[in-house]
Amino acid sequence: MKKDSQIKKLEILVVAGGWSNEREISLMSGKNIFQCLEKNNFKVKFFDLSKKNIHLIFKNKPQLIFNALHGEFGEDGGLPYLAKKSKTPITHSNDLTSALCFNKRLLKLFLKKELNVLSPKEYKFKDKINFPIISKPNWGGSSKGISIIYDPKKISKIKFKEDILNEEVIRGKELTVTIIEDGNSTKALGVTEIEFDSQHYDYKSKYTKGKSRHHIPARISYLENKNILTLSKKIFSLCRCQSIARLDFILSKKNKKFYFLEINTHPGLTKLSLAPEQALHQDLNYLNLLKKIIISSL
Repeated sequence: MKKDSQIKKLEILVVAGGWSNEREISLMSGKNIFQCLEKNNFKVKFFDLSKKNIHLIFKNKPQLIFNALHGEFGEDGGLPYLAKKSKTPITHSNDLTSALCFNKRLLKLFLKKELNVLSPKEYKFKDKINFPIISKPNWGGSSKGISIIYDPKKISKIKFKEDILNEEVIRGKELTVTIIEDGNSTKALGVTEIEFDSQHYDYKSKYTKGKSRHHIPARISYLENKNILTLSKKIFSLCRCQSIARLDFILSKKNKKFYFLEINTHPGLTKLSLAPEQALHQDLNYLNLLKKIIISSL
C-alpha cells in the first residue's frame, strides 16, 4: 500500500459535472472530494466537465483522474476509455465493466446466466402484465425518471422501449451494500436498510435530509446478512469492478429471497450518500475512504 507521502505527490484531477441528468449530484460529490483532498494537502484540481471542454482534461496532464461523474460519459465507460487510451490512471471501474453495469437489463441477464441471481421480472410488449409495475430508465441513476403504474387502464402510458425497464414491483426491505477494494482483497462495508415515506426510493428521498431513514446494520437475520454480503462480493468480482461500487437489492416480504436491482459503479460521495455513511460505520472516515479509492486505482 502506498504511503500518504507518495499519493500526496500525485497531481489529481477531480472530474465532475458532465451533462447527464445527474449533473447536480456529480458536482456535489466532486466538490466534496476536492475539498477533502485539498484540506489534507493533496495536489488536487477540480474540473467541471462539459461537452466543449473534454479535450482539456488531458491537456492538464493529471497523474490520476478521480472520476466523480454520475451517469452518461463517466459511468457508462466514456471517460475511462479515454483515460485508458491516454494511459492515465483513473478511479473506479474500467470502460468495459462500466458499460456492462450501466445497462441494467444487460447486467441482469448476465448475472442470471453466470450466478443465477434473481431480479424482478421484466414485462415485454406482449406479456400479460400484473399491476402494479415500476417503469424506470434502463440506464442512469439517482432514481430519476421512475414511476409506479397501479391502474391497468393506464396501460397505454407504458412505454416499451430499449431505454425503459418495466418490471414487477417487489415488496420488501430495500437494502444496499458497498464493496471496496482494500489491498489485494475486496471488503464489504455492511448492509444498510433504507426506509422512506414515498412510493419508492426517489430522488427527493435520497438527497433531502430527513426524507429517508438508514438502518445500519440492516434489520435482517444473521444468515440473511451473511448471504447478501457474499453475493455482493461475488457480483463485484464477476463484473470486475474496481475501487468501489454499491449494489441495491430488495429482500422480498413474500418469499424472503433477495432480488438484485442494480450496481452503481460510481456511488454518490455527497454528505448524505450511503457509501461514506457505511464506511464511517466501519470506522473508515471520508478521507481514508478516498485514499482507498485512489490507491486501488494506481
